[in-house]
Amino acid sequence: MLRIRELGFVTAAAMVAMSGASLWQDLAPPRPAATIAAIVQPKVHPKNAVLAQVQQRIPLKVATVTKTVLAAPEAAAPKDAAPKDDASIPDEDTDHAGAERMSAAEMVAEDAELDKQAPDVAERLRGQVPPGLARYFDVFLYVSKANAGAWAQHMFIFHRADDGEFIYEKNIPVSTGRERYEKYFTSTPAGIFELDPDRFETMHHSHLWHGAPMAWAMFLNARYKGRQVGIALHSAGEHIADLGHRASGGCVRLPPEQAEILFHRFQAQERGMVPILNVDPASGTTSRTGETILGPAGQPLMAEGYKVLLIIEDYPGGPAYVAVLS
Repeated sequence: MLRIRELGFVTAAAMVAMSGASLWQDLAPPRPAATIAAIVQPKVHPKNAVLAQVQQRIPLKVATVTKTVLAAPEAAAPKDAAPKDDASIPDEDTDHAGAERMSAAEMVAEDAELDKQAPDVAERLRGQVPPGLARYFDVFLYVSKANAGAWAQHMFIFHRADDGEFIYEKNIPVSTGRERYEKYFTSTPAGIFELDPDRFETMHHSHLWHGAPMAWAMFLNARYKGRQVGIALHSAGEHIADLGHRASGGCVRLPPEQAEILFHRFQAQERGMVPILNVDPASGTTSRTGETILGPAGQPLMAEGYKVLLIIEDYPGGPAYVAVLS
């Protein structure tokens, strides 16, 4: 039986390779024509290809690490909380269903240890965001989608002070994609992403995973082959025990109360003008390196959005290494 399953897995993988499957196949339905017309990309400025080389890095320092506790909003969470979401697979899959929960003391110890590493996370974050891009955003969400390591399966939340300092707020456990082929390739894409101002939903039902509910869904503002992707930050629902493990179909699952807090915080405090990330005209796919569309004056073209930047890496974490130049 095992050999038959292995043969089936190999066959499925081959079919994926031949059909050009990618990390971005968890797609939501295309937007209405009126919405698409409103975001037709302008002609890419010639300087766009060398954005990272010509823009000057802004000074970003790490402030003294402090922990900010955000009060939960009064609005009640949706009651329609079901086990599945856009990052689910059929019920017969039981990965991590028996995952051993950490004790309260262990959770506090892990949280404190990760707090100590906040300066290293901020340094890593600064190294990943292209020069000049950070100044347009107020909140930075760094997610390690690594399977193991000090930072693995955690989100680190920072905000930027007026003087450019990164102020650490907190870390929370997450669940990213399982990184294997199932109905689709269940991977969370790595890269730099903005959030879609038109796709914040208190309850979304997946179009690919059996109508599974996704509470407090905040979708990425990114396109793949001309269509908006269906990857979102959202509540883990009844998958709380899976947090801290790769367990989703591609979305980033969050603790339910934290998903709600961030959802309301971003809507209430973070609306504003943000740079438009470049879309490759040939593939119709959004840049995941932070490359922006530039106007005639060489400045990023702006659009209404959320001043929140999400950075996802397959990076296990640890102290930052500084190269010494001789």
